[in-house]
Amino acid sequence: MTTFTYEKIQALESVTRLFFALNEAGVRYCHWKSNVRLDEALNGRTDLDLLVDPLDGPLFRQILRKHQVKPLLAAPGKHYPGIENHLGYDAASGKLFHLHVHYQLVLGEQYVKNYHLPIEKEVIASVCLPQGVLVPSPAMELVILCLRALLKYRDRDVVKDIFAIRSPGLPAHIRQEIEWLRQRTTPEQISETVTQLNIVSEEIVFAFLQAVQAETRDGWQMLWLRSQVRRALRPYQRHPRLWASILYFRELWRQRQSSPRRKMTLCAGGRTLALIGADGAGKSTMCRLITDWLSWKLDVQLYYLGSKQPSRRSELLYLLFRALRRGQRTVAGWLGQDSLPSRWLVQLRRIARYTHHLSIGRDRLRRYRESRVAAKTAVIIYDRYPLAALLDGPKIYPRDISHANGHANRVGRIFAAAEQGIYRQISPPRHYLLLNVSPAVSLQRKPDHDPTAVTAKAQFLNKFAAEMEGEDEKVNLLTINADLPFAEVEHQLKTAVWQVL
Repeated sequence: MTTFTYEKIQALESVTRLFFALNEAGVRYCHWKSNVRLDEALNGRTDLDLLVDPLDGPLFRQILRKHQVKPLLAAPGKHYPGIENHLGYDAASGKLFHLHVHYQLVLGEQYVKNYHLPIEKEVIASVCLPQGVLVPSPAMELVILCLRALLKYRDRDVVKDIFAIRSPGLPAHIRQEIEWLRQRTTPEQISETVTQLNIVSEEIVFAFLQAVQAETRDGWQMLWLRSQVRRALRPYQRHPRLWASILYFRELWRQRQSSPRRKMTLCAGGRTLALIGADGAGKSTMCRLITDWLSWKLDVQLYYLGSKQPSRRSELLYLLFRALRRGQRTVAGWLGQDSLPSRWLVQLRRIARYTHHLSIGRDRLRRYRESRVAAKTAVIIYDRYPLAALLDGPKIYPRDISHANGHANRVGRIFAAAEQGIYRQISPPRHYLLLNVSPAVSLQRKPDHDPTAVTAKAQFLNKFAAEMEGEDEKVNLLTINADLPFAEVEHQLKTAVWQVL
Protein backbone atom coordinates (compact mmCIF):
# COMPACT_ATOMS: atom_id res chain seq x y z
CA MET A 1 0.00 0.00 0.00
CA THR A 2 1.47 3.34 -1.09
CA THR A 3 1.69 6.21 1.40
CA PHE A 4 0.54 9.76 0.56
CA THR A 5 -0.09 12.81 2.70
CA TYR A 6 -3.69 14.09 2.94
CA GLU A 7 -5.23 16.74 5.15
CA LYS A 8 -6.73 15.63 8.47
CA ILE A 9 -10.46 15.08 8.04
CA GLN A 10 -13.27 14.90 10.59
CA ALA A 11 -16.15 12.54 9.76
CA LEU A 12 -19.58 11.60 11.04
CA GLU A 13 -19.42 9.04 13.84
CA SER A 14 -21.45 6.44 11.90
CA VAL A 15 -19.29 6.91 8.82
CA THR A 16 -16.11 6.51 10.87
CA ARG A 17 -17.41 3.28 12.41
CA LEU A 18 -18.48 1.96 9.02
CA PHE A 19 -15.08 2.49 7.37
CA PHE A 20 -13.32 1.07 10.42
CA ALA A 21 -15.43 -2.10 10.04
CA LEU A 22 -14.68 -2.30 6.29
CA ASN A 23 -10.95 -1.94 6.92
CA GLU A 24 -10.97 -4.46 9.79
CA ALA A 25 -12.79 -7.01 7.61
CA GLY A 26 -10.28 -6.54 4.80
CA VAL A 27 -12.86 -5.44 2.22
CA ARG A 28 -11.12 -4.37 -0.97
CA TYR A 29 -12.54 -0.97 -1.80
CA CYS A 30 -11.54 2.65 -2.32
CA HIS A 31 -13.15 6.08 -2.49
CA TRP A 32 -12.25 6.33 -6.14
CA LYS A 33 -13.09 9.92 -7.17
CA SER A 34 -13.54 13.50 -5.96
CA ASN A 35 -11.22 13.07 -2.99
CA VAL A 36 -10.66 16.81 -3.07
CA ARG A 37 -14.10 16.90 -1.38
CA LEU A 38 -13.63 13.81 0.76
CA ASP A 39 -14.29 15.84 3.92
CA GLU A 40 -17.70 16.87 2.56
CA ALA A 41 -18.57 13.28 1.68
CA LEU A 42 -17.50 11.96 5.10
CA ASN A 43 -19.72 14.57 6.74
CA GLY A 44 -22.82 13.78 4.69
CA ARG A 45 -22.74 16.86 2.46
CA THR A 46 -22.13 14.95 -0.78
CA ASP A 47 -21.91 11.36 -2.02
CA LEU A 48 -19.34 8.78 -0.97
CA ASP A 49 -18.22 7.19 -4.27
CA LEU A 50 -16.85 3.74 -3.49
CA LEU A 51 -15.31 1.18 -5.83
CA VAL A 52 -15.67 -2.30 -4.32
CA ASP A 53 -14.15 -5.57 -5.53
CA PRO A 54 -17.14 -7.69 -6.70
CA LEU A 55 -15.71 -10.70 -4.85
CA ASP A 56 -16.07 -8.73 -1.62
CA GLY A 57 -19.60 -7.59 -2.46
CA PRO A 58 -21.42 -10.04 -0.13
CA LEU A 59 -19.17 -9.14 2.83
CA PHE A 60 -19.49 -5.43 2.02
CA ARG A 61 -23.31 -5.60 1.99
CA GLN A 62 -23.31 -7.66 5.20
CA ILE A 63 -21.35 -4.92 6.97
CA LEU A 64 -23.73 -2.28 5.62
CA ARG A 65 -26.73 -4.17 7.02
CA LYS A 66 -25.00 -4.48 10.40
CA HIS A 67 -24.56 -0.69 10.45
CA GLN A 68 -28.22 -0.15 9.38
CA VAL A 69 -27.27 1.31 6.01
CA LYS A 70 -30.26 0.78 3.73
CA PRO A 71 -30.16 -0.18 0.01
CA LEU A 72 -31.91 2.12 -2.46
CA LEU A 73 -33.13 1.87 -6.02
CA ALA A 74 -31.68 4.41 -8.43
CA ALA A 75 -33.92 7.14 -9.79
CA PRO A 76 -35.60 6.45 -13.15
CA GLY A 77 -33.12 6.87 -15.98
CA LYS A 78 -30.12 6.41 -13.69
CA HIS A 79 -29.82 2.64 -13.57
CA TYR A 80 -26.35 1.56 -14.66
CA PRO A 81 -24.70 -1.89 -14.47
CA GLY A 82 -22.54 -2.67 -11.48
CA ILE A 83 -23.72 0.34 -9.45
CA GLU A 84 -25.68 0.37 -6.18
CA ASN A 85 -26.97 3.07 -3.87
CA HIS A 86 -27.15 2.91 -0.07
CA LEU A 87 -28.32 5.42 2.52
CA GLY A 88 -27.09 5.66 6.11
CA TYR A 89 -28.08 7.67 9.18
CA ASP A 90 -25.78 9.23 11.75
CA ALA A 91 -27.77 9.40 14.99
CA ALA A 92 -25.27 11.70 16.72
CA SER A 93 -25.69 14.51 14.20
CA GLY A 94 -29.06 13.62 12.65
CA LYS A 95 -27.47 13.67 9.18
CA LEU A 96 -27.85 11.21 6.33
CA PHE A 97 -24.97 9.92 4.21
CA HIS A 98 -25.15 8.35 0.76
CA LEU A 99 -22.93 5.57 -0.61
CA HIS A 100 -22.69 5.46 -4.41
CA VAL A 101 -21.15 2.01 -4.82
CA HIS A 102 -19.45 0.84 -8.02
CA TYR A 103 -18.50 -2.77 -8.67
CA GLN A 104 -17.49 -1.77 -12.19
CA LEU A 105 -16.04 1.51 -13.45
CA VAL A 106 -18.96 2.53 -15.67
CA LEU A 107 -18.60 6.15 -16.69
CA GLY A 108 -19.03 8.61 -19.53
CA GLU A 109 -21.56 11.16 -20.67
CA GLN A 110 -24.58 12.00 -18.53
CA TYR A 111 -27.64 9.69 -18.74
CA VAL A 112 -25.72 7.03 -20.70
CA LYS A 113 -22.42 6.15 -18.99
CA ASN A 114 -21.37 4.43 -22.19
CA TYR A 115 -17.95 3.09 -21.14
CA HIS A 116 -16.88 0.30 -18.84
CA LEU A 117 -13.18 0.56 -18.11
CA PRO A 118 -11.85 -2.84 -16.91
CA ILE A 119 -9.26 -1.30 -14.58
CA GLU A 120 -10.93 -1.91 -11.22
CA LYS A 121 -8.13 -4.16 -9.91
CA GLU A 122 -5.45 -1.64 -10.84
CA VAL A 123 -7.33 1.18 -9.09
CA ILE A 124 -7.84 -0.80 -5.88
CA ALA A 125 -4.23 -2.02 -5.95
CA SER A 126 -2.97 1.58 -5.87
CA VAL A 127 -4.75 2.56 -2.65
CA CYS A 128 -3.45 4.44 0.39
CA LEU A 129 -5.18 4.93 3.75
CA PRO A 130 -5.47 8.60 4.79
CA GLN A 131 -7.75 9.22 7.78
CA GLY A 132 -9.16 5.70 7.76
CA VAL A 133 -10.54 5.74 4.18
CA LEU A 134 -8.85 3.90 1.32
CA VAL A 135 -8.30 6.15 -1.72
CA PRO A 136 -6.42 5.53 -4.99
CA SER A 137 -3.06 7.11 -5.63
CA PRO A 138 -3.29 10.73 -6.81
CA ALA A 139 -1.78 9.73 -10.17
CA MET A 140 -4.42 7.01 -10.67
CA GLU A 141 -7.25 9.35 -9.69
CA LEU A 142 -5.87 12.07 -11.97
CA VAL A 143 -5.64 9.83 -15.04
CA ILE A 144 -9.20 8.58 -14.52
CA LEU A 145 -10.40 12.16 -14.02
CA CYS A 146 -8.82 13.18 -17.34
CA LEU A 147 -10.77 10.42 -19.10
CA ARG A 148 -14.00 11.27 -17.30
CA ALA A 149 -13.70 14.96 -18.15
CA LEU A 150 -13.08 14.30 -21.84
CA LEU A 151 -15.89 11.75 -22.12
CA LYS A 152 -18.31 14.25 -20.52
CA TYR A 153 -17.18 17.09 -22.80
CA ARG A 154 -20.27 17.84 -24.92
CA ASP A 155 -20.71 19.33 -28.39
CA ARG A 156 -22.23 22.42 -26.81
CA ASP A 157 -19.07 22.74 -24.70
CA VAL A 158 -17.03 22.74 -27.89
CA VAL A 159 -19.10 25.64 -29.23
CA LYS A 160 -18.83 27.51 -25.92
CA ASP A 161 -15.04 27.24 -25.92
CA ILE A 162 -14.53 28.06 -29.61
CA PHE A 163 -16.60 31.24 -29.39
CA ALA A 164 -15.73 32.01 -25.74
CA ILE A 165 -19.41 31.97 -24.79
CA ARG A 166 -20.21 32.27 -21.07
CA SER A 167 -18.50 29.73 -18.80
CA PRO A 168 -15.82 27.29 -20.02
CA GLY A 169 -16.89 23.90 -21.36
CA LEU A 170 -14.74 22.28 -18.70
CA PRO A 171 -16.34 23.30 -15.36
CA ALA A 172 -14.27 25.24 -12.85
CA HIS A 173 -14.59 22.56 -10.17
CA ILE A 174 -13.05 19.98 -12.56
CA ARG A 175 -10.13 22.31 -13.25
CA GLN A 176 -9.64 22.87 -9.53
CA GLU A 177 -9.74 19.13 -8.85
CA ILE A 178 -7.16 18.46 -11.57
CA GLU A 179 -4.84 21.08 -10.10
CA TRP A 180 -5.35 19.66 -6.59
CA LEU A 181 -4.31 16.20 -7.80
CA ARG A 182 -1.38 17.53 -9.86
CA GLN A 183 0.11 19.01 -6.70
CA ARG A 184 0.07 15.55 -5.09
CA THR A 185 1.80 13.59 -7.85
CA THR A 186 4.58 13.88 -10.43
CA PRO A 187 4.78 13.54 -14.23
CA GLU A 188 6.75 10.32 -13.75
CA GLN A 189 4.01 8.80 -11.60
CA ILE A 190 1.36 9.88 -14.11
CA SER A 191 3.35 8.31 -16.95
CA GLU A 192 3.82 5.08 -14.97
CA THR A 193 0.09 4.92 -14.21
CA VAL A 194 -0.91 5.46 -17.85
CA THR A 195 1.45 2.66 -18.90
CA GLN A 196 0.05 0.37 -16.20
CA LEU A 197 -3.56 0.94 -17.27
CA ASN A 198 -2.75 0.58 -20.99
CA ILE A 199 -6.03 1.99 -22.28
CA VAL A 200 -4.95 5.43 -23.60
CA SER A 201 -1.64 6.95 -24.63
CA GLU A 202 0.50 9.27 -22.53
CA GLU A 203 0.25 11.91 -25.28
CA ILE A 204 -3.52 12.25 -24.79
CA VAL A 205 -3.28 12.58 -21.01
CA PHE A 206 -0.43 15.11 -20.99
CA ALA A 207 -1.93 17.10 -23.88
CA PHE A 208 -5.17 17.36 -21.90
CA LEU A 209 -3.36 18.47 -18.74
CA GLN A 210 -1.54 21.11 -20.76
CA ALA A 211 -4.81 22.33 -22.30
CA VAL A 212 -6.35 22.62 -18.84
CA GLN A 213 -3.46 24.76 -17.62
CA ALA A 214 -3.63 27.09 -20.63
CA GLU A 215 -5.12 30.51 -19.98
CA THR A 216 -7.13 30.53 -23.23
CA ARG A 217 -10.00 28.16 -24.05
CA ASP A 218 -9.15 25.99 -27.05
CA GLY A 219 -12.34 24.25 -28.15
CA TRP A 220 -10.69 22.70 -31.21
CA GLN A 221 -7.96 21.12 -29.09
CA MET A 222 -10.51 19.75 -26.64
CA LEU A 223 -12.62 18.37 -29.49
CA TRP A 224 -9.58 16.61 -30.95
CA LEU A 225 -8.64 15.16 -27.56
CA ARG A 226 -12.17 13.92 -27.02
CA SER A 227 -12.17 12.17 -30.38
CA GLN A 228 -8.84 10.52 -29.53
CA VAL A 229 -10.14 9.28 -26.20
CA ARG A 230 -13.33 7.93 -27.76
CA ARG A 231 -11.28 6.12 -30.40
CA ALA A 232 -8.94 4.64 -27.78
CA LEU A 233 -11.83 3.52 -25.58
CA ARG A 234 -14.00 2.14 -28.38
CA PRO A 235 -13.36 -1.48 -27.29
CA TYR A 236 -14.92 -0.60 -23.92
CA GLN A 237 -18.14 0.96 -25.25
CA ARG A 238 -21.42 -0.39 -23.91
CA HIS A 239 -23.38 0.89 -26.94
CA PRO A 240 -22.45 2.03 -30.46
CA ARG A 241 -21.86 5.79 -30.71
CA LEU A 242 -25.11 6.52 -32.60
CA TRP A 243 -27.25 4.49 -30.22
CA ALA A 244 -25.57 6.16 -27.23
CA SER A 245 -26.54 9.57 -28.64
CA ILE A 246 -30.13 8.43 -29.13
CA LEU A 247 -30.26 7.16 -25.54
CA TYR A 248 -28.84 10.47 -24.29
CA PHE A 249 -31.40 12.67 -26.05
CA ARG A 250 -34.26 10.33 -25.18
CA GLU A 251 -33.40 10.46 -21.48
CA LEU A 252 -32.78 14.21 -21.66
CA TRP A 253 -36.29 14.67 -23.05
CA ARG A 254 -37.78 12.37 -20.42
CA GLN A 255 -36.04 14.26 -17.63
CA ARG A 256 -37.35 17.58 -18.87
CA GLN A 257 -40.88 16.23 -19.14
CA SER A 258 -40.95 14.86 -15.59
CA SER A 259 -41.58 17.51 -12.97
CA PRO A 260 -40.49 17.28 -10.26
CA ARG A 261 -37.61 14.99 -11.11
CA ARG A 262 -37.84 11.60 -9.44
CA LYS A 263 -35.30 10.59 -6.82
CA MET A 264 -34.18 7.28 -5.38
CA THR A 265 -36.61 4.93 -3.66
CA LEU A 266 -36.45 2.20 -1.01
CA CYS A 267 -35.90 -1.32 -2.33
CA ALA A 268 -38.77 -2.66 -0.22
CA GLY A 269 -41.27 -0.18 -1.70
CA GLY A 270 -42.95 2.95 -0.41
CA ARG A 271 -43.82 3.95 3.14
CA THR A 272 -46.78 5.89 4.56
CA LEU A 273 -46.25 7.90 7.75
CA ALA A 274 -48.75 10.18 9.48
CA LEU A 275 -47.66 12.68 12.12
CA ILE A 276 -50.44 13.17 14.63
CA GLY A 277 -50.69 15.18 17.82
CA ALA A 278 -52.68 17.76 19.76
CA ASP A 279 -52.36 21.53 19.32
CA GLY A 280 -48.84 22.81 19.87
CA ALA A 281 -47.20 19.45 19.14
CA GLY A 282 -45.48 20.88 16.05
CA LYS A 283 -47.05 18.52 13.50
CA SER A 284 -46.76 20.75 10.43
CA THR A 285 -43.27 21.96 11.36
CA MET A 286 -42.01 18.41 11.85
CA CYS A 287 -43.69 17.21 8.66
CA ARG A 288 -41.78 19.80 6.64
CA LEU A 289 -38.56 19.07 8.53
CA ILE A 290 -38.73 15.31 7.89
CA THR A 291 -39.69 15.86 4.25
CA ASP A 292 -36.74 18.19 3.67
CA TRP A 293 -34.40 15.84 5.54
CA LEU A 294 -35.28 12.70 3.57
CA SER A 295 -35.69 14.38 0.18
CA TRP A 296 -31.93 14.99 -0.03
CA LYS A 297 -31.82 11.58 -1.74
CA LEU A 298 -35.21 9.87 -1.39
CA ASP A 299 -38.44 10.38 -3.28
CA VAL A 300 -40.51 11.91 -0.45
CA GLN A 301 -43.87 13.60 -0.85
CA LEU A 302 -45.77 15.59 1.77
CA TYR A 303 -49.57 15.46 1.62
CA TYR A 304 -51.69 17.84 3.65
CA LEU A 305 -55.05 16.29 4.57
CA GLY A 306 -56.39 19.19 6.62
CA SER A 307 -59.09 21.70 5.77
CA LYS A 308 -56.88 24.75 5.17
CA GLN A 309 -56.31 23.97 1.49
CA PRO A 310 -59.92 23.88 0.22
CA SER A 311 -60.87 23.44 -3.39
CA ARG A 312 -62.70 26.21 -5.24
CA ARG A 313 -65.94 24.31 -4.69
CA SER A 314 -65.36 24.16 -0.92
CA GLU A 315 -64.55 27.87 -0.80
CA LEU A 316 -67.77 28.76 -2.64
CA LEU A 317 -69.85 26.53 -0.37
CA TYR A 318 -68.34 28.19 2.69
CA LEU A 319 -69.11 31.64 1.25
CA LEU A 320 -72.71 30.46 0.66
CA PHE A 321 -72.94 29.27 4.27
CA ARG A 322 -71.69 32.63 5.58
CA ALA A 323 -74.10 34.53 3.34
CA LEU A 324 -77.04 32.41 4.56
CA ARG A 325 -75.96 32.84 8.18
CA ARG A 326 -75.79 36.62 7.78
CA GLY A 327 -79.11 36.67 5.93
CA GLN A 328 -80.81 34.53 8.60
CA ARG A 329 -79.64 36.85 11.35
CA THR A 330 -80.90 39.86 9.43
CA VAL A 331 -84.31 38.28 8.78
CA ALA A 332 -84.55 37.13 12.42
CA GLY A 333 -83.90 40.72 13.52
CA TRP A 334 -86.70 41.99 11.26
CA LEU A 335 -89.32 39.27 11.56
CA GLY A 336 -88.29 37.31 14.66
CA GLN A 337 -86.42 34.06 15.23
CA ASP A 338 -89.56 31.90 14.91
CA SER A 339 -90.78 33.45 11.68
CA LEU A 340 -91.16 31.10 8.69
CA PRO A 341 -88.47 32.83 6.53
CA SER A 342 -86.03 32.71 9.44
CA ARG A 343 -86.68 29.00 10.06
CA TRP A 344 -86.21 28.22 6.36
CA LEU A 345 -82.94 30.14 6.29
CA VAL A 346 -81.77 28.18 9.36
CA GLN A 347 -82.39 24.93 7.48
CA LEU A 348 -80.67 26.21 4.33
CA ARG A 349 -77.73 27.43 6.40
CA ARG A 350 -77.40 24.00 8.03
CA ILE A 351 -77.53 22.24 4.64
CA ALA A 352 -74.89 24.62 3.27
CA ARG A 353 -72.63 23.85 6.23
CA TYR A 354 -73.13 20.10 5.83
CA THR A 355 -72.42 20.36 2.10
CA HIS A 356 -69.25 22.33 2.85
CA HIS A 357 -68.09 19.58 5.22
CA LEU A 358 -68.79 16.97 2.53
CA SER A 359 -66.80 18.99 0.03
CA ILE A 360 -63.86 19.27 2.44
CA GLY A 361 -64.02 15.50 2.92
CA ARG A 362 -63.90 14.99 -0.85
CA ASP A 363 -60.91 17.33 -1.07
CA ARG A 364 -59.11 15.20 1.51
CA LEU A 365 -60.11 11.97 -0.20
CA ARG A 366 -58.82 13.26 -3.55
CA ARG A 367 -55.43 14.14 -2.05
CA TYR A 368 -55.36 10.81 -0.23
CA ARG A 369 -55.99 8.90 -3.47
CA GLU A 370 -53.20 10.84 -5.16
CA SER A 371 -50.91 9.84 -2.32
CA ARG A 372 -51.80 6.15 -2.64
CA VAL A 373 -50.55 6.12 -6.21
CA ALA A 374 -47.25 7.68 -5.15
CA ALA A 375 -47.01 5.44 -2.06
CA LYS A 376 -46.16 2.42 -4.21
CA THR A 377 -42.57 3.66 -4.39
CA ALA A 378 -42.22 6.97 -2.51
CA VAL A 379 -42.13 7.83 1.18
CA ILE A 380 -45.41 9.61 1.94
CA ILE A 381 -45.67 12.01 4.88
CA TYR A 382 -49.20 12.93 5.97
CA ASP A 383 -49.91 16.17 7.79
CA ARG A 384 -53.33 16.53 9.50
CA TYR A 385 -54.29 12.90 8.99
CA PRO A 386 -58.03 12.58 9.87
CA LEU A 387 -58.61 10.55 13.03
CA ALA A 388 -61.81 11.82 14.69
CA ALA A 389 -64.01 14.89 14.83
CA LEU A 390 -61.62 16.50 17.30
CA LEU A 391 -58.60 15.76 15.12
CA ASP A 392 -59.38 16.58 11.48
CA GLY A 393 -62.05 13.88 11.15
CA PRO A 394 -65.74 14.09 10.16
CA LYS A 395 -67.38 17.34 11.23
CA ILE A 396 -71.10 16.55 11.09
CA TYR A 397 -71.48 15.47 14.71
CA PRO A 398 -74.30 13.16 15.80
CA ARG A 399 -74.78 15.62 18.68
CA ASP A 400 -75.64 18.38 16.22
CA ILE A 401 -78.13 16.14 14.47
CA SER A 402 -79.85 15.12 17.71
CA HIS A 403 -80.60 18.77 18.46
CA ALA A 404 -82.68 19.03 15.29
CA ASN A 405 -86.21 17.68 14.89
CA GLY A 406 -88.20 15.94 12.20
CA HIS A 407 -87.09 16.71 8.66
CA ALA A 408 -83.88 18.47 9.80
CA ASN A 409 -82.93 15.39 11.82
CA ARG A 410 -83.36 13.07 8.82
CA VAL A 411 -81.40 15.38 6.53
CA GLY A 412 -78.60 15.64 9.07
CA ARG A 413 -78.35 11.87 9.36
CA ILE A 414 -78.16 11.51 5.59
CA PHE A 415 -75.32 14.03 5.41
CA ALA A 416 -73.54 12.45 8.39
CA ALA A 417 -73.72 9.00 6.78
CA ALA A 418 -72.38 10.42 3.51
CA GLU A 419 -69.49 12.11 5.31
CA GLN A 420 -68.67 8.95 7.25
CA GLY A 421 -68.64 7.07 3.95
CA ILE A 422 -66.06 9.50 2.57
CA TYR A 423 -63.72 9.16 5.56
CA ARG A 424 -64.04 5.37 5.64
CA GLN A 425 -62.28 5.35 2.25
CA ILE A 426 -59.19 6.90 3.88
CA SER A 427 -57.34 3.87 5.24
CA PRO A 428 -54.83 4.10 8.10
CA PRO A 429 -51.19 4.70 7.15
CA ARG A 430 -48.58 2.02 7.81
CA HIS A 431 -46.99 4.11 10.58
CA TYR A 432 -48.37 6.68 13.01
CA LEU A 433 -45.85 9.02 14.65
CA LEU A 434 -47.57 10.46 17.72
CA LEU A 435 -46.11 13.77 18.88
CA ASN A 436 -47.28 13.44 22.46
CA VAL A 437 -47.62 16.88 24.06
CA SER A 438 -49.19 17.47 27.48
CA PRO A 439 -52.11 19.95 27.77
CA ALA A 440 -49.99 22.28 29.92
CA VAL A 441 -47.20 22.53 27.34
CA SER A 442 -49.74 22.70 24.52
CA LEU A 443 -51.37 25.76 26.10
CA GLN A 444 -48.00 27.39 26.69
CA ARG A 445 -47.30 27.14 22.96
CA LYS A 446 -50.87 27.94 21.89
CA PRO A 447 -52.23 30.27 24.62
CA ASP A 448 -55.14 31.40 22.44
CA HIS A 449 -56.60 27.89 22.16
CA ASP A 450 -59.53 26.56 24.18
CA PRO A 451 -58.19 24.63 27.24
CA THR A 452 -61.18 22.28 27.17
CA ALA A 453 -60.59 21.34 23.53
CA VAL A 454 -56.85 20.93 24.07
CA THR A 455 -57.44 18.59 27.03
CA ALA A 456 -60.03 16.60 25.07
CA LYS A 457 -57.61 16.10 22.16
CA ALA A 458 -54.84 14.95 24.52
CA GLN A 459 -57.19 12.47 26.19
CA PHE A 460 -58.39 11.13 22.85
CA LEU A 461 -54.80 10.61 21.62
CA ASN A 462 -53.83 8.83 24.84
CA LYS A 463 -56.83 6.52 24.43
CA PHE A 464 -55.98 6.05 20.73
CA ALA A 465 -52.39 5.08 21.60
CA ALA A 466 -53.59 2.62 24.25
CA GLU A 467 -56.00 0.97 21.80
CA MET A 468 -53.28 0.76 19.14
CA GLU A 469 -50.90 -1.01 21.52
CA GLY A 470 -50.44 -4.44 19.96
CA GLU A 471 -53.92 -4.38 18.40
CA ASP A 472 -53.13 -4.14 14.68
CA GLU A 473 -49.88 -5.59 13.36
CA LYS A 474 -50.44 -3.85 10.03
CA VAL A 475 -50.34 -0.40 11.63
CA ASN A 476 -47.38 0.71 13.72
CA LEU A 477 -47.48 3.56 16.26
CA LEU A 478 -44.36 5.27 17.58
CA THR A 479 -44.61 7.87 20.35
CA ILE A 480 -42.40 10.97 20.49
CA ASN A 481 -42.18 13.09 23.64
CA ALA A 482 -43.11 16.49 22.16
CA ASP A 483 -42.83 18.25 25.54
CA LEU A 484 -39.04 18.30 25.10
CA PRO A 485 -37.08 21.14 23.44
CA PHE A 486 -37.21 21.33 19.65
CA ALA A 487 -33.76 19.79 19.01
CA GLU A 488 -34.54 16.75 21.17
CA VAL A 489 -37.93 16.23 19.53
CA GLU A 490 -36.26 16.47 16.12
CA HIS A 491 -33.67 13.86 17.12
CA GLN A 492 -36.33 11.46 18.44
CA LEU A 493 -38.42 11.88 15.32
CA LYS A 494 -35.56 11.31 12.88
CA THR A 495 -34.49 8.20 14.74
CA ALA A 496 -38.07 6.86 14.72
CA VAL A 497 -38.52 7.58 11.02
CA TRP A 498 -35.21 5.88 10.21
CA GLN A 499 -36.40 2.76 12.06
CA VAL A 500 -39.47 2.38 9.87
CA LEU A 501 -37.83 3.02 6.51
